[in-house]
Amino acid sequence: MLADLGDAAFLQLWSYPNLFFDKKQGGKGDGKELCDMLVVCGDDVIIFSDKHIHYREDKPLEVAWPRYYRKAVQEAVKQINGANRIICEFPEKIFTNSACTQRLPIELPSPTTRRTHGVVVASGAYKAVQTHHKDDSGSFIILPSLKGDGHLDVKAPGYVPFTIGDVNPDGMFIHVFDEVSIKRVLTHLDTISDFTEYLNKRAVYLRSGHLLVAHGEEELLAHYLNVGMKTGGIYDFELKRKRAFEKHLMVPIQGEWAAYVRSKEYLAKSLADDKSRVWDKLIGVFTENVLSGTTVSIMGETPSAALSERALRYMAREGRFSRRVLGDAVSGFVKASRAAKADRYARVIMPSHVSADPAVAYVFMTLVYPTEVEAQGGLPGGYEQYRQARVTMLRSYCVVLLCEQRQLKTVIGVAVDAHWTQTGRLGGSEDLMAIQVDEWTDKMLADVAKAKEEYSILLEERLMNTHTSHDEYPALPGEPAKRRWPKHKSSKERFRKK
Repeated sequence: MLADLGDAAFLQLWSYPNLFFDKKQGGKGDGKELCDMLVVCGDDVIIFSDKHIHYREDKPLEVAWPRYYRKAVQEAVKQINGANRIICEFPEKIFTNSACTQRLPIELPSPTTRRTHGVVVASGAYKAVQTHHKDDSGSFIILPSLKGDGHLDVKAPGYVPFTIGDVNPDGMFIHVFDEVSIKRVLTHLDTISDFTEYLNKRAVYLRSGHLLVAHGEEELLAHYLNVGMKTGGIYDFELKRKRAFEKHLMVPIQGEWAAYVRSKEYLAKSLADDKSRVWDKLIGVFTENVLSGTTVSIMGETPSAALSERALRYMAREGRFSRRVLGDAVSGFVKASRAAKADRYARVIMPSHVSADPAVAYVFMTLVYPTEVEAQGGLPGGYEQYRQARVTMLRSYCVVLLCEQRQLKTVIGVAVDAHWTQTGRLGGSEDLMAIQVDEWTDKMLADVAKAKEEYSILLEERLMNTHTSHDEYPALPGEPAKRRWPKHKSSKERFRKK
């Protein structure tokens, strides 16, 4: 289940189920299981521990629940803390197989910037929770004041079984979900950025003393999403106080989930988010090539998984709303390039207020394969020669943009074949690169000026600047439009057929 969720929400390049720690003595024996799944993307590391424990409904409640909690939650907390220690002290000893011959293929973030999250998925008690609370939810009640071994003190005044609080009060906050609530969360927060933001703010909120009780994870999730709906996409568990003397009160959360999933705002957002799947598919295409080993050399260098991951990481860190904006721009680029029927067409997508990184821009480019040359005998180097020329052109676009927009730190470039209806040639390929320039030299500046002039890259007279507006919770068809949020800028080249 975790592997499937990881592939869907975090994509394969960043989710690794069943990792192992090399603990062999004298080269003998197998490795020890590290965790059930590790997700690594950027500075975020999520350690998952999945415990499926059969809940003994034939036993008295005061016996069955503590026994279940020890096996499903306490053991998972122990595993997560152990995995975190190994990741911090022995990162070079993490492998993807029990024989410890295949190392984790991507680098772990620096300890100075790393954000580590612990997530327990405790399954097996769902039906027992439904029966006890006479509620279809089946989700654990969240009671932040309940800490550590207090979960086992069945004789404590007001003790309520199937309740989860702070299970690791003396260390990092460890989140506990059941098999249904983790699916709900990852369905509504299905990107690495959206999910980790939820975990970060959830940990702060549950230790803030402002929450009295939440009647299930879905209620807490709905409360979080409702705040974002009210603020135009600024998600949190509490609205910012307008006055300094206004105090945070301990509040219970109940009944918000049903209202949220039935709201017209949620329906409108779900429909609008379909555009974001274009971005998901684009990441998937490059990820599949990396994992299957079908990547080819770019400018003399064959991309490794670690090298390719650096470029894809920027794309994967975009949240769902940002992916909608980007996906819409990419779809527009594809349609416009077909309509232009130009030998070369490009679109620049500048960062917006919802971008994962305000210093990252994207360049998309198509280049027509010279079929007329092919009819006369073909290029000496064939399709590979065309592709290398395309990569060189794409890199020039990225460098010129970095030079002219110095506030940018990184430009991600994507190049593809022109559509077959334009070239008559079936098949194709995609190129991806991430370009950064730490320091500009006189030679580099001269090369930029030469490339810009020689290839007519991003010349002012060839540009069309466009501005688009997007609402995360837009109005449904037939309803009045809502207040617009800041606009998203992109530029595309205007070409005449040559």
